[in-house]
Amino acid sequence: MSDRLSTYWIYQRPVNDMLQLQSNLNKTQEQISTGKRILTPADDPVGASRVLQLNQEIALMDQYERNITLLDARLEQEEGVLGAVEDSVARIRELAVKAGNAGVLTGSDRQAIAAEIRERVEEMYDLMNSKDGSGEYLFAGFSGNTQPFVENPGGGYGYEGDEGVRFLQVSQTITLASSDSGKDVFMDIPSDKTSFTSYANPQNTGNPPGIVSAGVTLDQEALDAFYPEDAVISFENPLDVDPPEQNFTVRRKSDGRVLEGLQNVTYNPGSPIQVGGVSVNITGNPNPGDQFIIESSNKQGVLTTFEKFLFTLENYPPGTGFDEVYDQNISQTLNNLDKTIENVSQVRARIGARMNTSESVMNQHADNKLAAKDIKSGIEDLDFAEAVSRLQMESFILQAAQQSFAQTSRLSLFDFI
Repeated sequence: MSDRLSTYWIYQRPVNDMLQLQSNLNKTQEQISTGKRILTPADDPVGASRVLQLNQEIALMDQYERNITLLDARLEQEEGVLGAVEDSVARIRELAVKAGNAGVLTGSDRQAIAAEIRERVEEMYDLMNSKDGSGEYLFAGFSGNTQPFVENPGGGYGYEGDEGVRFLQVSQTITLASSDSGKDVFMDIPSDKTSFTSYANPQNTGNPPGIVSAGVTLDQEALDAFYPEDAVISFENPLDVDPPEQNFTVRRKSDGRVLEGLQNVTYNPGSPIQVGGVSVNITGNPNPGDQFIIESSNKQGVLTTFEKFLFTLENYPPGTGFDEVYDQNISQTLNNLDKTIENVSQVRARIGARMNTSESVMNQHADNKLAAKDIKSGIEDLDFAEAVSRLQMESFILQAAQQSFAQTSRLSLFDFI
């Protein structure tokens, strides 16, 4: 029994075969043009899954490298600022050593030292408010857009930032600090001995505003005994005294108790006010209700150290009956400057350690990324020699199929009638 072949089958089957051959040829051409063996997940499901995983790992390492670049830039800038801070503090220390030679200094010499200290205070204030490349303050903690250190209208300096430390992830298991709190670097510096800070209440309304000086320690033992209490100098109603005049009362901050002999004291601008072994001056025109605070502390900020040195130099010079106070405060200034340099050096050491770690991690990422790219290349990259040979073979087979179809499609029974 002979088989019968329909005309449809005679034509459709070869056409389908040629279309499949053409599809294979097109795929091979696309592989050669892209250089990739895997064009769709269907080409190699296991290989495609592995390539996707490797791409994710490489993208993650790229992000880590960007974080390290950002980290290094910020740390390098911070390290540069702290280097300038150390230079400035070292120069102030030189001036303090010079000022300690009281017997050979003239009034003009002290004025020259005082003038340079004022310049160094401005320089330090500017360094402490340094910004990074993106315009954020280096030492403001999380509050990058807030100026961290501000000069109070009533005297002294305040810290408006926070104590936050920013971290960047540089690997799957390592995060590194990209900043340091200005409070930790410049404010919370252990003092040589019990110290104090003076400042005005921001709500004061005097015009011109009352300004309190940095002050000086007159009696270290008395200050040690007063610590950790704080004192509040409050300006009272002029009508509280007879005849009416500006006056103030000094109270303990903790319980509001009036300190002995310091109630309704007549105010003389610029006259010393002695509390708990320390002396401060207030100038200006404080209004009733204005307050000035003296906080005892075992820490002292770098700007406070500078200003106390300047205050001692200008208000308690040798030969005025305060030689012991002068010598004591110059000695404390030197010790506090040494502690400032030590604190800044420790911060710089931490920065150096972070930069060394980031460099090691960056090198590790480079090696891991190279290995991942090699594995990825072995999975998805095309063997061009094999692909070109395959292309030639598929092209030859397609041409043969086309030629044979052209021959067989012309056969007909009418040719034999």
